[in-house]
Amino acid sequence: MSIISRYLGLNFLKNWAMALVGFIILYTAIDFLEKIGDFISHDIKTKTILIFFAAQLPKVIVLMAPVATVVAVMVTLAVMARSSEIVAFKASGVSLYRLSAPIATIGAFICLGMFMMSDLVAPRATAIANEIWQGQVKDRLDTSTVVHDIWLKGVRQVQHLDSYDEADGSVTGITLVFVNEDGSLSRRLEADSGHMIDGQLRLNDVMEKVYQPRTGDPEMDQFAGFTVSRHPVYIIDDWPAPPTGFGRALENSDEMSVAQLWRTIDRLTAEGFGPVRQRVDLQFKFSFALLSLIMVVVGLPIGFWKEKGGSIALGIALGLVLSFAYLITMELARSLGYSGLLPPLIAAWLPNMIFFLFGAYLFSYVRQ
Repeated sequence: MSIISRYLGLNFLKNWAMALVGFIILYTAIDFLEKIGDFISHDIKTKTILIFFAAQLPKVIVLMAPVATVVAVMVTLAVMARSSEIVAFKASGVSLYRLSAPIATIGAFICLGMFMMSDLVAPRATAIANEIWQGQVKDRLDTSTVVHDIWLKGVRQVQHLDSYDEADGSVTGITLVFVNEDGSLSRRLEADSGHMIDGQLRLNDVMEKVYQPRTGDPEMDQFAGFTVSRHPVYIIDDWPAPPTGFGRALENSDEMSVAQLWRTIDRLTAEGFGPVRQRVDLQFKFSFALLSLIMVVVGLPIGFWKEKGGSIALGIALGLVLSFAYLITMELARSLGYSGLLPPLIAAWLPNMIFFLFGAYLFSYVRQ
């Protein structure tokens, strides 16, 4: 390792560590102030509170690492600019690409470390934190009885409910699919709303599709169609309601490793469901792991832009702005992926691609 690489690498690592610790303390302090009232009002022991915030620490580290990375890049280069080191390096024949190499290399190792932490440590720790919050605090505070996005599979039928109110049995966005013994579609019911009362399902404004049965002749079956009819009211007897708390018992993707999430997707696919949200979450686990390196690519050209008289405060502010912009882009892409408007692969990697191209574009205008 050359003297230049060692000098830049150590400075960057020092600034990254200080920024990471600072952001972790800030995040934890804000979270503590938001939750401490709920903990106290429910007589949660101090030991349990400490365990909760300690269990959240791996997740917070993974979330704050990209922010600390871009801030560390900006601060490192701002300090070098204030002492005219960037100009000195360039005058000595050292290109900006050469100066960028050690920082980018460390950024790649940060990505690897954060991915391992998010896959091996964070899921179990997050599960502990969620169990404390949901089991001892949230369930007592949350009086809502509405559960969203329910999938249930029965004997030769599958049902999906956009929302279900456990208090009065009202449902919205209902889709019921019935299949024959050979696995072929029998009929499909779609309704805007309905009620599940005393073992009876009452649907309103129903569209029913009845599929023609298979004849066994492949040439005839490929042209088999269906008939459509509409019913103002449609009643189905002996229809059990979803189990109480079913939607709240679903496992959170944050509590699963990549392997566990992959197995969940395979299981849901084999059962005939479309695990769109899980596929999006799986892709985001990979794309978010590379975010620190993307932040290096974006932060370097901005930091190199001012070769003399850099401002540390301005560097921190620009780093936070970039992080906030990425967060907005990521959540927008995630929502489009959840809704099915974007394929999971594109939804997860689109923010990274946008910021990578933005960083490459800025680098092309930096004077070498």
